[in-house]
Amino acid sequence: MKTTSTLLQIDLQNIFYAARNKGKRIDFEKVWNYFNSREAEFLTSALVYMIRSPAFDSKGFENKLKTLGYGLKIRTAVKTGPKGKETYIRSDQDMPIVIDCLNKINSFDKLILMSGDGDFSFLCEDLRNKNKQVEIWSFKESFNPILQTCADKIYFIEESFFFKPPRVKEFGINLKDLDNI
Repeated sequence: MKTTSTLLQIDLQNIFYAARNKGKRIDFEKVWNYFNSREAEFLTSALVYMIRSPAFDSKGFENKLKTLGYGLKIRTAVKTGPKGKETYIRSDQDMPIVIDCLNKINSFDKLILMSGDGDFSFLCEDLRNKNKQVEIWSFKESFNPILQTCADKIYFIEESFFFKPPRVKEFGINLKDLDNI
C-alpha cells in the first residue's frame, strides 16, 4: 500500500474563533492523534500558524502544542494607531501558510488545511494543478464555499475534535465514577 506524504497546516485563528462562536474548544491532542493514525498517510509536517496577542499569555498553550509534536509558526500582533482607535496589524497568517506550503511542495503528496478561509482557494487550485491532493477541514459556519471547487475532499469539524467538559464533583463524589456503578 502506498504511503501518502501529508502536510498538515492549521490556521489557528480561523478555527479558534469558529469553535469559540459555537461555545467549543478544539482539543489539539485529539487532532494530532487523528491525523497521525490515518492509514496509508505519513505526516511530513504538522504546523500550527498562530498570532500571539500581547494581551494574552499563550506560552502554556504553545508548549502543549510543541510537546504534542506540532511545529509552530508564530507572529506577534502589533497595536498601532491613535489612542482609543488602535488596531492590530500582522493579525493573520495567510501569506506564511501559502509560502511555507509552496516551499515544501516537493515533500508532500497531500495538503490537509484546517481553515475555511476562501483566500486559500488560489493555493488549493495551484496545488491541484501540480497533482497534489487537497483536503480542507473547517466549520460549516466559517467555510467559504469557493473552496468547494478547489479541494478534493472537504470535512466539517465535529465533536470528536472538541474538549469534553470535565465531570463535576458533587459532595466529594466524581460523577464519572457513578457511571461505573
